[in-house]
Amino acid sequence: MGTEQKNAAQQEMAKWLSGSQELGRAPAQIEYVCTFDLQGLRYYIFRYKKQISGKWTLGVCGGYEGEKLEHCGHIFSEEEEYAEADVSKRAAQLVKRVQKYWAEQAHVEEENKKKPGNFTNLVLLEQADWDPVALKKELKEKWKLVGQPGGQDAGKDSPAGQSSRAEAGDKNSFILRWQGAVVTVELVPKPVAGDEVDYSARKNHTWRNAAHIAKRHRAYLSVTVMHGKLSAQEAGMLLVKTVAACCSQRGVLGIYANGTVYQTEQYRHFAGMARAGAFPVRNLIWLGRYNGKKGLCSYTFGLSQFGYDEIEVLNSTAGEQELDDFMFAITNHIIYHNIVLKHGEIIGFQAWQKLPVTRSRGVAVPGESIKIEFPAVKTTPKATAPRYAGEI
Repeated sequence: MGTEQKNAAQQEMAKWLSGSQELGRAPAQIEYVCTFDLQGLRYYIFRYKKQISGKWTLGVCGGYEGEKLEHCGHIFSEEEEYAEADVSKRAAQLVKRVQKYWAEQAHVEEENKKKPGNFTNLVLLEQADWDPVALKKELKEKWKLVGQPGGQDAGKDSPAGQSSRAEAGDKNSFILRWQGAVVTVELVPKPVAGDEVDYSARKNHTWRNAAHIAKRHRAYLSVTVMHGKLSAQEAGMLLVKTVAACCSQRGVLGIYANGTVYQTEQYRHFAGMARAGAFPVRNLIWLGRYNGKKGLCSYTFGLSQFGYDEIEVLNSTAGEQELDDFMFAITNHIIYHNIVLKHGEIIGFQAWQKLPVTRSRGVAVPGESIKIEFPAVKTTPKATAPRYAGEI
């Protein structure tokens, strides 16, 4: 074991704990404990304290290949109290759960690409209680998704807002048929299995308590859209309107969608674009952000639902707002104009802007992703603030 690698792992562990989704500050104390190997990679076990007088907590960082100083992204702590007994075994189990989560996410990404336009979001509930009648009323009055008498699908010539059929299957489900698409809302009276909600909630860099609040859920509404004859964009709009209507139910804690957990009011706010007739990109694509070793990093999660590769920007020298604006613009541009970015291309929203594109294994997303170098070296005029096209 190299001292340099161990020190690098400890720095990464402390940096990760300092993030807004974890402690929000550097740990009061952190100590190296030991290492273990798993599937040919080396992992470092640490114990840390939030406060000097607090308890020791288990943390793991890895895996490292050989003497390299870059880990594969398996860095985590479930705030499990540290104990000497079986510490390597418990740490290995934690890593395996993280590996399983990423393997499942990669599978979901690939399936989404094969069937663009089919969506599933989960509305996390504090209790296994909901009101399908209130949901139907909300869809009708606020989102103009109105059921028609007679139980038949409306014809193609029906006016907007009137071509649907809604029916309550039983007390635990609600079905909406809209121009060939089928929306199903089903109450599941138990928490989401496994650790996926907890892991995903930690990705919401705008909501510090996301993971803690999401853990309180005891049931959820599964909202599914099968696009039928609708385009992926139209099906996505239908999903957002339905989920936003579900946000008015009692005891909603958050929305599990696009690899993260949205705060309820955050989701509603973004859904305002759908009410205005604009494409609600932030409800359907999560724009994540984190600090890299040499600059800001950002990624999309949800583009695969439309059949595209996810996008990443790594170690950018841009500021937070500039990077967010770019990611929002490029995501809109891809969906609205059906743009497929390819390895080796040079793109730009202005004549002077030349941004290299590569395709390789994802860093913050599973599977392959498109990497865009932003801002590219010596491409931004000093006297002119960058502007981005592509908004719908």
